[in-house]
Amino acid sequence: MKQSDNAIFLHRINYSETSLIATFYTQTQGLQKFMFQGGKKKGTSLFPLSLCEITFYKRPDSELGKLTEARPSEMLIELFSNPIKATLAFFMADVIKQCLQSDQSDPQLFHFLTRSIHALDGAQDLSYFSTEFLIGFSEQLGIEPQIQDKNCAYFHLQDGDFSDFERLGELVATGSGVQFIQTILRGEKSISESKQTKKEAFEIMLSYFKLHIPRFNLDQSLGIIHDVLYN
Repeated sequence: MKQSDNAIFLHRINYSETSLIATFYTQTQGLQKFMFQGGKKKGTSLFPLSLCEITFYKRPDSELGKLTEARPSEMLIELFSNPIKATLAFFMADVIKQCLQSDQSDPQLFHFLTRSIHALDGAQDLSYFSTEFLIGFSEQLGIEPQIQDKNCAYFHLQDGDFSDFERLGELVATGSGVQFIQTILRGEKSISESKQTKKEAFEIMLSYFKLHIPRFNLDQSLGIIHDVLYN
């Protein structure tokens, strides 16, 4: 049966000289993969985090649908013309693809992701956008770090909480990056933090995701992010 849905484009791999296998996060069916015949020509406008309207066929017993059309539902000019924003979009799409495995609908998550895409498209300061996204995404995944009434010295990565006491034998982070993460968790803005502090906060959140998301590996995009934002 022919179906239509709103979707966020995440990833593409070549299947043949003309066809692709494309991965989307859809509004009503969660994470989906499609064979896109002729997609190398039809899919030229598909960039990571493109907001699309897709048309497809999919049998209930098949993991791979057949995509017939993917057209932009919104024009995000800044996101794809700005090389730093395009790099961040590639990174965010990689994170989303690795963290989401379910084909179940999650309207709240879809709304969060589309809101994050709009925020990236309009952002002026990108120096800690990736960290802010990871923190917000962790809440959607149910693994958000739990803060105290005041900033604490230690972030216990396995338990996902903060305290002023280091627990022996546990993986912990400390320093200005931990303070910055707590600032973001409280919804406060602090653009005056140093580049080193923002880098530390980003790396701490990546370590946190690696502990809580099975097979989480960003080798393809991580080096690019460091080069673009923190060198």
